[in-house]
Amino acid sequence: MNYFTPINAAERYSKGRPNFHNTTISHIKKHLNIINKLNNSLDIACGTGLSTSALLEISNNVFGTDTSEEMLKLALNQDEIKYSLANAENQPFSSNEFNLITVCSGVHWFDIDKFLVEANRLLSSKGWLILYDNFFISEMEDVESFSNWYPEVYLKKFPAPMRNNSYSWSEDNLSSKNLILENEEEFKNPIIFTKDELILYFTTQSNITAAIECGQTSYNEVEEWLNKELIQFYLTNNTRTLKFGNWIKYLRKNN
Repeated sequence: MNYFTPINAAERYSKGRPNFHNTTISHIKKHLNIINKLNNSLDIACGTGLSTSALLEISNNVFGTDTSEEMLKLALNQDEIKYSLANAENQPFSSNEFNLITVCSGVHWFDIDKFLVEANRLLSSKGWLILYDNFFISEMEDVESFSNWYPEVYLKKFPAPMRNNSYSWSEDNLSSKNLILENEEEFKNPIIFTKDELILYFTTQSNITAAIECGQTSYNEVEEWLNKELIQFYLTNNTRTLKFGNWIKYLRKNN
């Protein structure tokens, strides 16, 4: 199942996903020592273009691809970015075309072996493949009980779908794809949510999409349940700061 193709999922994604990407791009810009803009950059699994738009800060020509036509219809900066429909493992571009390829919160849905071979084909000499993720870690500032609610209540009701989280990023494995893992980073992003904004964010998660697409529930039912569950965390404040985890992998083409 592709959890990002339904029109309702795309519409919620465009409205409910937090825009942290400029923070990540600032890390990338510093690590790669980008002074002058790169020529060509590609964002794969671009969704509605939050991660793609952030690349305009560091690249003259920006491209975005995704497997969801509905996501691409809602993608940001259509006049500045060239979007196209494509699988991660089979991109519609010439070899050696890109100085930089990014993937945000998407690589765990790929056939990673095939994707890395394709990324190597697309990258110019010594080009960069940057994989990163901004993920929910159930930390709510000043509300310790939320850290228990998320795994014990939410995830038990809406478990995460299976994804590829056990891929080997070893030197031997990557060298067979002509790639080198040069560095990794981990940090946290604070993001402020009202209760309604947090409810909308939850309904963008694949956990919820999977349950709805399987006919187990509806968006209205999910929203009503979340409203009842989350009100306990907003009794004293209209907004709450939640911490998201962020990791970045810096991979470079070997030649």
